[in-house]
Amino acid sequence: MTPAIRSDLVDRLIELYCDWRAGCEHVRTAYKRFVDAPASDRAAAFAAYTAALDQEESASESYASQIRMIQSRAAGAAALASGADAVIG
Repeated sequence: MTPAIRSDLVDRLIELYCDWRAGCEHVRTAYKRFVDAPASDRAAAFAAYTAALDQEESASESYASQIRMIQSRAAGAAALASGADAVIG
């Protein structure tokens, strides 16, 4: 039987996914500003772009970490489950 995942863990996973996707959009916006920036503003626009990349990377790492934690707990719960419903958490 597949163990159930606690709803608070799923809620956090969705929140982290949304943070990551928002970070992706910030990267796209910052890149467009960089590409369209006049030469005099290119350095600042590039700095903003790289900062957006760093934030997106951090958000993706948080999301991935939450996925790994849930997978680890699921594997542990499945190993311990002996025919009874298991709850991950």
